[in-house]
Amino acid sequence: MRILITAVACLSASGAVSCSSSADPQQAAGTLAPGRGSGGAEAGQTAEAGTGGAAATTPAPPAGSADTAGTNSQGSEGTTVVGLDNPDGSGGSGPARGGVTPDAGTLPPAQGSCPPGPFAANPLPAGATPRPICTGMTFTEGAVWFQNLNTLFFSDFAIRDTASNFNGRILSYTPGGQCQEFIADAGTNGLAIGLDGSLLGARHRDQNLTRFDLTTKAASVLVPDFGGAAFNSPNDIAVRSDGNLYFTDPSYMLGNRTSELPMQTYRRDPSGALSVIDTAGNPNGITLAPDETHLYLSHLGGPNDVLVFDVDASGAVTNPQPFANVGSDGMAIDCAGNLYVTQGGVRVYDPSGNLLGTLAAPGAANVAFGGPERKTLYITATTTLFAVELDIPGLPY
Repeated sequence: MRILITAVACLSASGAVSCSSSADPQQAAGTLAPGRGSGGAEAGQTAEAGTGGAAATTPAPPAGSADTAGTNSQGSEGTTVVGLDNPDGSGGSGPARGGVTPDAGTLPPAQGSCPPGPFAANPLPAGATPRPICTGMTFTEGAVWFQNLNTLFFSDFAIRDTASNFNGRILSYTPGGQCQEFIADAGTNGLAIGLDGSLLGARHRDQNLTRFDLTTKAASVLVPDFGGAAFNSPNDIAVRSDGNLYFTDPSYMLGNRTSELPMQTYRRDPSGALSVIDTAGNPNGITLAPDETHLYLSHLGGPNDVLVFDVDASGAVTNPQPFANVGSDGMAIDCAGNLYVTQGGVRVYDPSGNLLGTLAAPGAANVAFGGPERKTLYITATTTLFAVELDIPGLPY
């Protein structure tokens, strides 16, 4: 199976933006992966919204770091990324509700599978400090790593722009290159890897789950609604290797719409049937343990903010238990089962819920593992994408 990804280069001069694209075929490494998505923005964030023309720049990393700053065709470090094309919500090509696209008929091996170990007792090296990769975005979220493409995708949206229902774009970053716009007018929050190798988006702008084809960038609706009622603002996605899909639906990004459903967390089984698995308020980040026998779910505010569920062979979840009394936005997990939650930086908990340490990343909202050994933790933090090298590999969601 071959995947074709289109690289988009954008240059800005005197406020005008021009983009060119070039197709770069890449052979999939093994096959594609089920990925688990990354969470979304909570209400009350202090980031200011941009309404167009926001530039993303790539700072030069320290000597010896894993990522090398790219250069644009003008010979200067970094790149310019276009702002939101339609800050008022006009235009765009997002799908309307209805018209579910069926899943692919075959299940690729997991791109997110882990090496056998053993692993270090603590994933955090002494002095581990996240470094900025690119900055100048509006509000970054939803990081996901595609190993076969050697590329990180993440969301960037206008968190204060209610009139557009918080429209935004999907950006891409390849180590050694630049952060650049990949899909405009996406309106996504959490992202994940579909079983067919597509990019899945929790699309708060369109109130659904959407599949994006990485070759054509075409969008098709995967989960349109719940019993005919519109979701509030889908936020985060986790995908199990057997086709079960779990996602959160808070109302943070409801915008100028009227709520038709309570805030809930859902399971979509391989047949396409939807069921409610959690009814507590303010659901946000969601992720699966490496062996897929436990599901982690975060809430923002209230007791027992991070819960852990048992997951049986069918994908059904039961027995919710408190895991950490900290409200979390996005979450990620490493191959030793340590959980990374974004709250006051990135907090790292062992499988028993003990705090191992915290990575300093102001405004951290989302996390995902990437890089050739998946030991690079990428952190989306308001206007900036950070990266830090750790001692244990993790999953790309």
